[in-house]
This record gives sequence, structure tokens and C-alpha cells, in this order.
Amino acid sequence: MASNVSREKLLFYAAAGGLGGLAAWGSAEPFLGIRSVYGRDAVFGALIGVFIGAFLASIEALSVSQMRLALRGIRSGGVIGALGGAAGLLVGELAFDVLRGLSGRILGWSVLGIAVGLGVGWAAGSAARRRNGAIGGLVGGALGGFFYQALTTTFPQAFGRAIAIVVLGALIGFFIGLVGELLKRGWLMVVRSQSRNAREGREYPLAKPVTVIGRSEECDIGLFGDQSVMGHHAIVRREGRNFYITPTGGGRLIVNRQQVSGRQLLHNGDRIEVGGTLFLYRERAQTAPQ
Repeated sequence: MASNVSREKLLFYAAAGGLGGLAAWGSAEPFLGIRSVYGRDAVFGALIGVFIGAFLASIEALSVSQMRLALRGIRSGGVIGALGGAAGLLVGELAFDVLRGLSGRILGWSVLGIAVGLGVGWAAGSAARRRNGAIGGLVGGALGGFFYQALTTTFPQAFGRAIAIVVLGALIGFFIGLVGELLKRGWLMVVRSQSRNAREGREYPLAKPVTVIGRSEECDIGLFGDQSVMGHHAIVRREGRNFYITPTGGGRLIVNRQQVSGRQLLHNGDRIEVGGTLFLYRERAQTAPQ
């Protein structure tokens, strides 16, 4: 695996997807008694999509106590996941009638995976993350459909479904994280920090056209608890293949030990100081811009 892929982030997303799958199974299982096949599939798929989508779209914000962003993620991930889950299982049921067995499962869960990935990207407000999420969700959902069919035909029904839905969520989360890591263009890595949430080694992908750094909870890169950081301290703009950083709101910004007062072009390896946090700017050369 590429050295600039964060294995920790992949594990993080896989665990979040798996937990979402476990919650989804617990919530959806009582509705399997619905007599209408298509009604049952719509409810079952919607509940699975709600939980896996909400978990994956909010987990990054929750991990750093950005509750407003987390709630936005729960809303967008849950709603889009629910719609995709219901549509996916209905498509899968129709395909199951025509293609039988495995093909129907793969198709249905792929639709759910795409929807979950779109929900994750929508929560982040990034077209690049919507694209990456849809690709990762498609791959994870397709593989999840394969394992769902295998596990539910191997184990007793309720137990098999529980394992299958947890595996489905974990695979969707893993591949959403993997595609995002493989296609990231530039990112900031924390070297050291006085902020309570920006721990050493944490990476922040610069996936949006404008990334805001500051102490405010709405910031894309939140540096909480550091009184030397302004509410909106600096912004990073993506212009084509290049990234530029600019101080805002009177914040003191230092790049490579030199104070910056205007727009500064970033180069791979630049060291950026924002209050008590030192970032290392990294980029992947010769890739298409996000």
C-alpha cells in the first residue's frame, strides 16, 4: 500500500462503518416480518443506509468534538443513505428476480454504497469527496454484497445477517477511506500542537476549494483550546494544482519560520505554524487535481 496512505484512517473508517452496520442490524431486524417483499426491502435498506451513512458522515467531526459539523454529517449521511438504501434493496430485489442470487445482492448493495459515499462527501461540502465517496462506496458495496450472500447462506438467518451487515458497513467505510487517501492531492499533517484535538500525526486532507483553519467549531481544521488561535485564523485555497495559504482575522501565520502577511504558495515539505500548532504540508505530485 502507498506510503502516504494513512492506515489509521482506513481502520477508523472501517470501524465506523462496522459499528454503523451493527446498529443498522439491531434496528432493522424487527421489520423483517413485513409481509410485502418490496415494502420490507425498502424499510430494511433505508434503516441500513441511515445508520451506516450517518456513522461514516459524522465520525471525523465527532472524533474532534465538532458537534455542529457532526450533526450536519448525521443529517446528510442519514438522509442520503436512507434513500440509497431503500432504492438499492428495491433494485436488488428486482435484479434478484431476474438474475437470481449473487448478482442481485451485489447490484443492490452497490447502490447503497454509492449513496453512503455521496452522503459522506456531501457532509464535507466537497465535490472531490463526493466523487471519492461514491467510488469507494461502489467498490465496498459490491464486495459487501458478495459477502452478504455468502454469509447469509452459510450461517443461521439472524446471525448471518448480523455478521453480513457489519462486514458490509466495514467494507464500505474502508473503501471510502481508501479511495479518499489514494486520490488526495494535498494535506496538512500535525507535527506538534497545543490544541486539545489536533494530535501529533493527524492528517487533514485539503479536499475543498477553500479550507478554513481556526478555533471556531465551524472551521474545517479546528484547533480548539489554543487561545493563540483566532476563530478564523487562516485559509488554504486550491487553485488548479497549487495550494495557497493566507492569514485571516489578524491571525499570526508562519511558514518556514517566516511570518506571512499575504497569500503564500505552498510547496511540499513546508512547515506551517498556526498558534501552537505546527503542520507539515504534503502533496502528491503529478496527480489530477481534486
